[in-house]
Amino acid sequence: MKNIYEEIEQYVAGGETVAAATVVSTQGSTPREAGAKMVVRPSGDIVGTIGGGCGEAEVWQEAMYAIRDGRRRTVRIDLTGDVTLDTEMVCGGVMSIFVDLWEEREAEFLATINRAFKGRRKVALATPLSTDQARLRRLVLPDGHTVGTLGDDKTDALITSQALEALAQGASRVVSSLREGPDVFIEVQVTPPTLLIAGGGHIAVPLTKMGTMLGFKMVVVDDRPAFANRERFPDADEVLAADFGEALANYPLDEQTYVAIMTRGHAHDMECLLQVVDAPVAYIGMIGSRRRVRGVLDLVKEEGCSEELLARVHAPIGLDIGAQTPEEIALSVLAEVVKVRRGGTGRSMSHRGVGS
Repeated sequence: MKNIYEEIEQYVAGGETVAAATVVSTQGSTPREAGAKMVVRPSGDIVGTIGGGCGEAEVWQEAMYAIRDGRRRTVRIDLTGDVTLDTEMVCGGVMSIFVDLWEEREAEFLATINRAFKGRRKVALATPLSTDQARLRRLVLPDGHTVGTLGDDKTDALITSQALEALAQGASRVVSSLREGPDVFIEVQVTPPTLLIAGGGHIAVPLTKMGTMLGFKMVVVDDRPAFANRERFPDADEVLAADFGEALANYPLDEQTYVAIMTRGHAHDMECLLQVVDAPVAYIGMIGSRRRVRGVLDLVKEEGCSEELLARVHAPIGLDIGAQTPEEIALSVLAEVVKVRRGGTGRSMSHRGVGS
């Protein structure tokens, strides 16, 4: 899966000037958060989204104008109007979107951004919110290394400090520059989270497709080559035909990794769980009946695993939506993964009440 800057680099390397429309600030209820990005090509094709119908068409039109006249611009989308039968925008806040331009002469800087992603999970890009300061950008890495300038040493030092704070918090922000200069948007870009599926059975197929749609890097592991292959999982980023324990022991598990254990038997479930239960992953889920799950957890506990670690395991996996088919079960699993990732409740939205 390509990150958004890999997409931009590909277009720019091909001679295109593209517009990158980025949400830089929000107030109230908006469809996307600060940092959400939509890339518009000269053909009018788009990659990414800043909220679909909620003002996206207006931003797309401004992006096309920017490509034609070469001028960056800020677009304000007000979604707070009263809802009527004629209302097209049904959100309830205000978004400020900066329409930036990337040109062929910036291909090397884009390549630098993407190289930085290879060995790191996140980077920060500082861009002046100005129509007349083209190509002033500063890339800041978590270790403090920087590339590019915003014009002078004091501004660079201030923005680098702010960017390091933003990286630590994992959130984009707008900060004021020095010497009455324009505000600067510090965009924190994080590589996509990984959803690692242990087991290439019938549920893993739709789960991989849906996970790809939701922006996860999809990894499938199975010890049977007949189940772990590209023909079966064309949407996966990685397909590993290997012993479960060995594959999980060697895979770089981190706080951006979500693990779904859905193997064909108790022994493999246990093997997988022992490898990941104390790893710094964001989520562990294990499929199976309550009886099967209890049996596996008891076996893992006998191996010395604490109750505290076992409490991390979502088992049986998924939200209770009455799922029966493989596709429905995959949806149930992804719903729980998204709930954990985004901090949701899992309750029906209608239970929140109108206006809440």
